Amino acid sequence: MLRVLQADKNGIGEKLGIKKGDVLTAVNGQPLVDILDYEYYDSQERFTLTVLRGEEKKDIEVEKEDYESLALTFEDYCYLTPRGCANKCIFCFVDQLPKNQRKTLYVKDDDWRLSFASGTYVTLTNLREGEKERIADKKFSPIYVSVHATDHKVRRFLLGNDKAEPIMPLLGYFAEHGIVMHTQIVVCGGINDGDVLAKSIRDLYSLYPFVKSVAVVPVGLTGHREGLYPLTPITKSQAREILDVCESFDGEVFKKQGEHFVFCSDEMYLRAEAALPSPDFYGDYDQIENGVGLITKIVSEFDAALPLAKKPKSGSFTVLTGVSATPTMNLLCDRLKERFPKLNIEVKTLENNFLGNTVTVAGLLTGRDMARQLKGTKVNGTVLLPRVMMRETQDVFLDGMTLKEFSKAIGCKVEVVDCDGFAFVSAVCKGDFYE
Repeated sequence: MLRVLQADKNGIGEKLGIKKGDVLTAVNGQPLVDILDYEYYDSQERFTLTVLRGEEKKDIEVEKEDYESLALTFEDYCYLTPRGCANKCIFCFVDQLPKNQRKTLYVKDDDWRLSFASGTYVTLTNLREGEKERIADKKFSPIYVSVHATDHKVRRFLLGNDKAEPIMPLLGYFAEHGIVMHTQIVVCGGINDGDVLAKSIRDLYSLYPFVKSVAVVPVGLTGHREGLYPLTPITKSQAREILDVCESFDGEVFKKQGEHFVFCSDEMYLRAEAALPSPDFYGDYDQIENGVGLITKIVSEFDAALPLAKKPKSGSFTVLTGVSATPTMNLLCDRLKERFPKLNIEVKTLENNFLGNTVTVAGLLTGRDMARQLKGTKVNGTVLLPRVMMRETQDVFLDGMTLKEFSKAIGCKVEVVDCDGFAFVSAVCKGDFYE
């Protein structure tokens, strides 16, 4: 049941007589379980909505276009609260965080509802009774599944969960019901690479096209693994072997299907010191949240934006980034300076002292750590930060430091730039980039 907080003025819901305090109890005679049910039906053209007002219950016939919404807002409790994780993964990133940080950093969620709503990856090990059928019946698709290995024994070990059910029968059930799935494999050297990885990819492809893609990423390890299972970072030679396994299988798939199926993350290519694929390889960038194709996408957007730049903005610029992205950002800045020789822009590479220097991505740098590294160094003009350093909905770093606090600490104006080639060029140049 969902209690209405507000029906937007002149919205369809208001026109149908729905008011603040009304409780939506069912659609087409089926109980409304949560906000996902509402959103599912809200995208349809016709349905019967059961509304409770006080003790009076009535059915409202809804007829609208599928792109129109009832425009209702609900009480806070109606929205999804993340469901806790039932696993104890040997590579869990939360377990590798330093102690005494803000409590929200240590929340482990593994909720298929959030997977559908926002694209987060889940293991599907904590589905409740009837939820498998609910996903299938209401076509909650796509969902994003952390597989890691299709070998049941290996997967249980990786998840640290002896109660985990075999994953392939569950994925097969969803495939039979038309649910599209994007999957991921976090590779831990010596455990789920080699033959285990090859088997996992073959098994997942057996459910193609409903298993639409597989992202293969190297395990992320911080400097805070005391008491945890002994894992080591993926080496250059291991990364090359993983690329060989993935590219060999994907090449055969592409010959048959005309589209790619297995995607290694940018980090895997960087570790292997191998060239990244072209933009055509990534299609619709379905796995970009996994760091798959992000560099290629930014560079291709930059290539399209640079000819539109008319002149540099006044002042100078400093780009802050992590170790992994430094070569790319140096390349882009060099090309900007070739186009505009008077442009004053430089790249500063920052290591991750907060999590450990094995963590090299910009998105996991923290405000206070960066401020300490920049203390006593010359920073030119406006500082440019990638959006991935911030929380999704706030200008706050991973460690809780606000953007305003960071700007004050380094004594510079700071601008957050979307991870987009057009956004980067437009941050430092004037031009008609979005016409």
